[in-house]
Formats: sequence, structure tokens, C-alpha cells
Amino acid sequence: MFGRELRVGDTIKVWWAPGRDTIIALSAYQGRLGHLWPDGARTARFALLKSGMTCGNAEKFETTNR
Repeated sequence: MFGRELRVGDTIKVWWAPGRDTIIALSAYQGRLGHLWPDGARTARFALLKSGMTCGNAEKFETTNR
């Protein structure tokens, strides 16, 4: 699924252990690197990784639970 389709509660495959995490919050990306995502991006906060991750709207993510 594309980053623009992600929503709070989705569990996606990620690079940190244990290999999946659940999105607990999504917000519009606000930062100086916005040019890296011409289609826009959002910042996802996760249940395990509190620092979050930027999810480009056109990037593909594999969900394990929706």
C-alpha cells in the first residue's frame, strides 16, 4: 500500500526489531527535506519506535495488520 493510504492502527513491516510496528499517530511532514518527497509525506509515530519515521505518500509499505 502507498504511504498516503496508511492510517493510525496499521501495522507495517519496518527495519527495526521485531520487524513490524503499529502506527499510533500520523501528521503532515514539516521539515527542510520536503523536496525529497515531491508527492508529499507524513511523519508516522509508532508504538515501539517513539522517534517516528517519514513516510512518503508515493512510497510502498507492506502492512501486516489493518
